[in-house]
Order: sequence, then structure tokens, then C-alpha cells
Amino acid sequence: MPSSERTSAARGKQLAVLASIAHEKATDPEIGDLIQRAAQDLRDLVSGDLTASGEASDTLATAKRVLELERRAYVKATCIPVELAARKAALEASAYSAWVKARSGNDFASFAPALRDCFDTAKEVAALQRGERDVGLYSQMLDEFEMGMEESRIDALFHEVQSALVPFIAKIRSSPNQPSLQPLKGSFPIDAQKAACRKIVNAIGFDENHGRIDVSVHPFTMSLSNADVRITSRFSENEWYQGLAGSIHEAGHAMYEQNLLDSDLTLDTALSMGVHESQSLFWERHVGLSRPFYKWVQPILAEAFGKEQEYSYSAEEIYQAVNGVDFANNLIRVEADELNYPLHVILRYNIEREVVAGELDVNDIPARWNKDMKEFFDVDVPDDTRGCLQDIHWSCLAIGYFPTYLLGSMMAAQLAHYCKKDLPDFDNMIEKGEFGTIRQWLTEKVHKHGKRYASLDDLLAEVGEKLNSKYFIKYLTEKYSDLYKVE
Repeated sequence: MPSSERTSAARGKQLAVLASIAHEKATDPEIGDLIQRAAQDLRDLVSGDLTASGEASDTLATAKRVLELERRAYVKATCIPVELAARKAALEASAYSAWVKARSGNDFASFAPALRDCFDTAKEVAALQRGERDVGLYSQMLDEFEMGMEESRIDALFHEVQSALVPFIAKIRSSPNQPSLQPLKGSFPIDAQKAACRKIVNAIGFDENHGRIDVSVHPFTMSLSNADVRITSRFSENEWYQGLAGSIHEAGHAMYEQNLLDSDLTLDTALSMGVHESQSLFWERHVGLSRPFYKWVQPILAEAFGKEQEYSYSAEEIYQAVNGVDFANNLIRVEADELNYPLHVILRYNIEREVVAGELDVNDIPARWNKDMKEFFDVDVPDDTRGCLQDIHWSCLAIGYFPTYLLGSMMAAQLAHYCKKDLPDFDNMIEKGEFGTIRQWLTEKVHKHGKRYASLDDLLAEVGEKLNSKYFIKYLTEKYSDLYKVE
């Protein structure tokens, strides 16, 4: 895609026009009238005899939730003037172009004005959507990506994680027992990696009859419907794990989409970004980074890579390598291991909410970023390209998105705990390559419910309890204490 300033400006105008048209359709008064009439019909049914049976009661509860979701979307849309919707769309195009240029040139100062506009516009949208309700501005922004989860709730959860992990990571870093990363290094033909990954993701449950697998610069999942879900991954000839991790991660997202109920209702879409991330991370980490998984996968890898070289590493050696922490390479969030990744998210969360609150100026973001990187990771950031300019999110006005990554990590650990409790043979199933029962458990507990619950917390409460950081902390500390032989 062309990236000149002229092209960006033209694209911004086009997006503004499209946003205006979409906004006008989404805020058509007839939609509001239909919602009101449907609500009245529902009230009439509730006051009648139809509620006598349990089945009818369930149907009414579903209808009520459908209306809640449609009313919520309509009210949020009607709060925003068409001019602001168009301006926001145009800004996304120009800010993205400014970010790409600043990132390539290590020039935060050139991006700062656009970034300030991004924060100001996001605040303007959130203030209008909040209205007179007693809700913090950042909590309103969070609601766009993680409905029902307020800033104060995330503060408490993230504080628990940070307090546990910062001293624990320091202990791991100083351990003399560092796993060898050698099983990850060598020459691994791309075609062999692609074939192995396809075999693995099909085995765990990605339905290729209703999707496809491709290669892209950055892995992603695209769902056109639950009957057409497409995933991509990326591969490197000198390291195989990132290709496998990306494939499993995206397959986790895809299986969520494929197992949603088959309707065109908002009700039957993913509950939130945090829940979506929990599904990818459940498979990537709690299955794909487990010991039993590599007992199953080791022969697949040996067959795939043995044609070009001898690949005779044991399952235990591979397990230790894929879970090893590369402390010398901890600048980039998307390349971080599961132990350090939470702190990358917390760093961004703290910065963006302080900017929104007026406690941190946009121009001071680089200094704050570098300070926190030193405090969290004992890392000196060499430049802004590998510092505060590395992520695309703020240039897209996705302020409030970052926390969902860690909420998803925490939820995945909690789901894994309860899944193992319900399925005592969990590890043996993985070791045998038998994933159907695990996948069905996730479908029953998460996938099929779509947006029937009001929040991630409400969904998890039905599984066992609301989101609790102790499962995530326990998972990481027990696993890496064992791996690095620390007390």
C-alpha cells in the first residue's frame, strides 16, 4: 500500500466519507424506534403467560440480551456527531502514516502532534459516550474493548501481577541454571515448517474445511463467519518456534470464531478482546508450551526437520528451549516470552491511562517509557523505534486495548486450572495428541455463549469464580521455578 503523505491524505478523505455513511446508517432513527417497539413487545410477553415454562424463560432472557446489545450499540453511535466520526476516521489514516514515518526514522518528536490528536480525539469520543454517568474517562475507553471491566478493577489485578513478577523475574535472571536454546537454532526449511504447523493446528481442532492457513508478515485471524475463518503465520529459516507459536495462537482465535453459534446476531460474536486473547493463549501456552505437548510434537518436528539435518533433541530439551527466557532480547513486546510479557502490557497501560488523566504529557512519553523499562526489566532502551514507537495501537486510537492482552493471559491460566480440574486426564490427552475433549470443554464454557454474559468476570463466575490473578501468578512462578531450579 502506498505510504506517501499525499496518498495518506487521500485515503483519509475516503475513510472519512465511508465513516460518515456508516455512521448515518447506524444512527438512523428508525433503528431506535424498532428497538423501542421490540422492548415493548418483550415487556408484554414478560407480563403474560409465556414465562410459564423454563424454555420460554430462556428464550425471553436471550431476547432481552439481544435488545441490550443492540440498544448499547445504537446509543454509543448516536452519542457521536457524524463530523466527529469522519474526523476520527481521517485521523486514523494520517496518524498511522505519521507513526510509520516516525518509527522508521526514530523521530518521536515528529509523531507527537499526531499522537496528541489521537489521545484528544479518543477522549472526546469517550466523553460523549459516557454522558452524565459517573464513569472514569479511561474506564469508558476500556469499555470499547473489554466491556464491564473498569479501571479500578484492572488496577488491582495488575498490581498483584506486577508485585509478584518483578522480584521473581530478577530471581530467574540471576539463576545459574539457564536452559539451552540450541534446539531452536539451525536451518529449518519453510515448507517443512508450514507442513508441520498445518498438521499440528489441524490436530488441535482448527477446521480447515471452514477456513484456511496462509503466510503473512504478521500473524492474524480473519473471520468472515463461523464457516469461513482464516489464519496466517510467519516463518524464519533459522528459528522454528515463532512460526509454530504464531500458528497455534491464531488457531486458538480461529477455534473461538468457528465454535460461536451460527447466527447473524451480535449476541453470537466474541464477548471481548480479553476473552478472545484467552482462547489463543490457552492453546499457545497451556497446551503448546507444556511438557506433554512436546512429547507428542517431538516426532513431528524430527520428521519435518530431519531431512535436512539431524534433529535428535529430546522432548525435554525442546520443552526447556521453547520456555527459555532470552533476557538479552527484551525490548519488543511482540517478541517477549510469557514471563516478561505481562510487564510490557502494564507499562503501556500505566502510560496511556496517565495521559488520558492529564498526569503525563505526550512529549514526556519516551522518558517515562525508558524509565519503566529500566525499572521492570533492567534494560536500557537504545532508541524510540525500539521503545515507545514500536506499537501501532495509539496511532489507531486503540487506547484501552493494551490491557486486554494481560486480561486474556490471566483468563487463560484460570480456564486451564478449571479445565484440568474437570478433566483430570488433561496432560495425558495432550501427550497422546487427543485434543477433542479439551476443545469441547472450551466450547461449552466459553465459545457457544458469545455475548450472553455482560463481562469477562460474569462468564468466568459461571466457570468457577471471577477473574483472579492467583492462577496466572501460580502458573508462571511454579513453571519457571522448576525450569530455572530456584526456590
